Amino acid sequence: MRVNPFAMLAVVAADWPRLGPLLAPGAHQELRALLVDVRIALRTHAPDVRDHEGAGHGAANRAVRAVLAALPDAEAARLRGAGGPGRFVGTSPSAVHQGFDALDLCMLVIDDNPMVGPLLGPVRERLLRAPASSPQGTGPVDPRLIVLTRENGERQLPAFQFEAGTMPWEVVLEVADVLHPERDPWGAADWWLSANAWTGTAPAGLLGQGRDPELLGAARTLTVTGGEW
Repeated sequence: MRVNPFAMLAVVAADWPRLGPLLAPGAHQELRALLVDVRIALRTHAPDVRDHEGAGHGAANRAVRAVLAALPDAEAARLRGAGGPGRFVGTSPSAVHQGFDALDLCMLVIDDNPMVGPLLGPVRERLLRAPASSPQGTGPVDPRLIVLTRENGERQLPAFQFEAGTMPWEVVLEVADVLHPERDPWGAADWWLSANAWTGTAPAGLLGQGRDPELLGAARTLTVTGGEW
């Protein structure tokens, strides 16, 4: 029985911080395009995804071949033998390796989303469960706002950011100048939605309570170095 390509993609996901930089820009772009097809197949739950010869497995196989061709020979050989004889046979698209799966690799490569795997994946899911809305239209979103990406690639805006409708709280934009959600949307979302020792509660729960200076001060404590701002 041939190796399950979804399992091999899970192996790549688990070692992506090391393997990713080994791929040339062109190879990275090719892999991204192939993983878009993999994610579409998994997202639509098409019946042929579970068929070893179906479209889902075809896309996964092409992605695996692209990775193996782009890696140095020694790394490609190591990857081929990563699971040991017979460990990654089968056809299941939900195959897991060290807590990573093929969709994790899709998020890493397509979305540049680091919130994957057994440690960060649950944090991602917790943050995504907060009330949210979809960005309106296809235009750009204010970079000062937090935009999170779901497993299927869809984007969402945490609802706490808005005072009314699409009008953001002024302090949310001020805090954004400190937390820089355009660089780390997950870290910024986690700060707003998690209990905070400085404020005594999740900062998002204090919006509209007349405590904006306290919120901004709490955010600034993250930038303190050597006791100075």
